[in-house]
Amino acid sequence: MFKETRKHVVITKFFKQYKYMSIFGKYFDAAQSDFLKRNWYSIDAIEISFQPQKTITFYEVKTKNSYNLHLGFKLKVTYATHVMYSEAKQLGFVVKLAMVVFEDDWNYSVELKEFDPSEYCIDKPKKYDCSNWRENPGGNQ
Repeated sequence: MFKETRKHVVITKFFKQYKYMSIFGKYFDAAQSDFLKRNWYSIDAIEISFQPQKTITFYEVKTKNSYNLHLGFKLKVTYATHVMYSEAKQLGFVVKLAMVVFEDDWNYSVELKEFDPSEYCIDKPKKYDCSNWRENPGGNQ
C-alpha cells in the first residue's frame, strides 16, 4: 500500500540488492554502500530524489488502524532498528516513518513523519531476538 503512494520508492524485500546497486550504486559513497550491504533487508523502503537536490530517504513502514491512532500510542521499533537508522542519519541519509493508517471504511492513508525518538518507543526484546541470544545465549528471560 505504501508503494502505491510513492512512485520511485523501492521496497527492499522485493528488489535484489545487487541489481539495485548496479543501477543506483553511483549515487552512494563507500560508507553508504557498505551500510546498504549490511542492512539491505532491515530497511523497509528506499527512495532517491533529485528535486531540488539529491536526497536518499529510508522509510520505516508501520501500520495502524484509525482507532488506535487516536489513542495516542507511540509506534514501537526494535532497539536494532533505532541503532541502524541513527547510523543512517550520520551517513547523510534521510530517515522517515511511513505510517499506513487503515480507516473504518476500508480506505487508507499514509502519514510521513521524521524518524525521531519522540515519535516512537523502543519495544522490549522478544524471547527469540538474536540480540538477546548474543547477550544471554541459551538463557531464559
